[in-house]
Amino acid sequence: GVVLLKFPCYGLYLTSRNKNNMRVSEAVLTAVLSAVCIHSASAFAPTPAAGIITSSSPRHRQTDNNIYCPPLQAGPPIISSWRYESSKGVISGVVSNHPTISDGDRITTSPIKSDPSNINENLVVQTKSGSKYKLSNVAWGAPIPAVAEAKKKEMEAAVAAKKKAQKQPVSKAPSRQIQPAAAAAAAAVKPKPAAAKPSDQKIAPAQLLKLAKSTFSLTGATVGKNGKYLLAGKPQQSSGRQAKIWEAYESDPNQPGIPSGYDGTNASISKVKRVTIKLSPDVDRMRLEEANYNKVQSGLFSGRFVSKIEYTPGVPSSDRNVDGKCTALVIEAGEYDLKALLSARKGMPLRGRALRDAAASAGQCIQAVHSSNLVWTDLKTENFIVIGNNNLNEEVNDVNGKMGLPGVKGIDLESVIPVRNNPIDYTPEAAPPEFARALLAGEAREFVLDYSYDMWSLGMMLFELSTGSPYFKKGSNVAKTVCADDFTVDVSSVPDAKLRDLIENCLSMDPRKRPDITGFLLHPYFITTGIGPWTF
Repeated sequence: GVVLLKFPCYGLYLTSRNKNNMRVSEAVLTAVLSAVCIHSASAFAPTPAAGIITSSSPRHRQTDNNIYCPPLQAGPPIISSWRYESSKGVISGVVSNHPTISDGDRITTSPIKSDPSNINENLVVQTKSGSKYKLSNVAWGAPIPAVAEAKKKEMEAAVAAKKKAQKQPVSKAPSRQIQPAAAAAAAAVKPKPAAAKPSDQKIAPAQLLKLAKSTFSLTGATVGKNGKYLLAGKPQQSSGRQAKIWEAYESDPNQPGIPSGYDGTNASISKVKRVTIKLSPDVDRMRLEEANYNKVQSGLFSGRFVSKIEYTPGVPSSDRNVDGKCTALVIEAGEYDLKALLSARKGMPLRGRALRDAAASAGQCIQAVHSSNLVWTDLKTENFIVIGNNNLNEEVNDVNGKMGLPGVKGIDLESVIPVRNNPIDYTPEAAPPEFARALLAGEAREFVLDYSYDMWSLGMMLFELSTGSPYFKKGSNVAKTVCADDFTVDVSSVPDAKLRDLIENCLSMDPRKRPDITGFLLHPYFITTGIGPWTF
């Protein structure tokens, strides 16, 4: 749930996630359970959970006791950002419209009764325990079983058609000329023509287009000059902003609608270039982000940010709602972000080489930003993605981190601001105490940014990666918590002693005592971990 506070006269946009974690009174709980009984025909899943109400919950009702309760709407609970785990037969994701579980909480269902090959978006599924859920949008990068099954059948049909075509002999009209006996004998033993190689067989354009749409989930919409990029799947909404994040593929200029390099075979899928496209009608914010990418990646330290491929104001598009109305920023695509990785690991923290790789990448990104006289202000696990790695399942089960995470890169630079200037938005969980005090005093738009702001955010991110959960519990008021007189940072749950010392230094309540990025990168955690050679 995100609330965007706008102060246009000062040019300030503040984003706030206000999640109230409250206990529901016995009377309210009784009323809710009674409503569940009335709506039992909808087969709501009766999983007990704490009454956590978020700002994303639709139409909250406020009682005289100032306690919020989610309404019971018609239909089963809805699971968004879901992922089907074939090994267990369960579905996990973010729930809403549930009678007892708060909107925005993550749940895992009991094993699904429905045929896995039929599981798809906008479909109601039933568990073996009898509960029903409606599936909304699938998690970023997660496969859709029904789509995967359709792709499999399409490929099997294409292969069968090619084999059939190879076996069919080419019929020729019989010769009407009378041949001599010797010639006739020679013709009788004439060898059969060699069958064409599979690579020589081409799929019909219409069938290839249909196969490409199902294989890559193409929407049919394009952006860029001459339909350069093919949009795919469903977009992600940028938190609190107007931008939408799309997965896309570079189009073959000779075959409109077909991803470049794809010929209908499984082997050609790996040759297709996938990109991420950010589309937004906010020209000023997009221009700022494009300038930040240019400045950061051209400085003394380039960091480990994704590559910026293209920037196009007023981008052409086959979608009339986008055509000429949005700015497009095309960047290198990733497989998943670190927040999604922790979620898939179900709270199991990163360890060993994987944790060190992620920490090193984050440090290098901050080094690039600070050496360019900028402050990021939005450093968090969601803004670091893994590039060129299809080993999510292996990394989820990599308990000791032996595989490492060499492909971690930073994204989203639209909140980057020159040092000693004022922020344009913020993330509560990443904001340091000195900013929280300014926020509570109504002076957030006048707060002067310093490099120490990012060092606090870096400490919070490393705490989350090393423990498996963020420092502040869901629903807590972070600003009030860090401004309390009795608040002290406790990092005792971080298992590695050297990393614990590094995080504790970054989370110093006194910004002057936090290390700069050079001190961070030269900390013993990176130099004497015994994991491998120094790579900065």
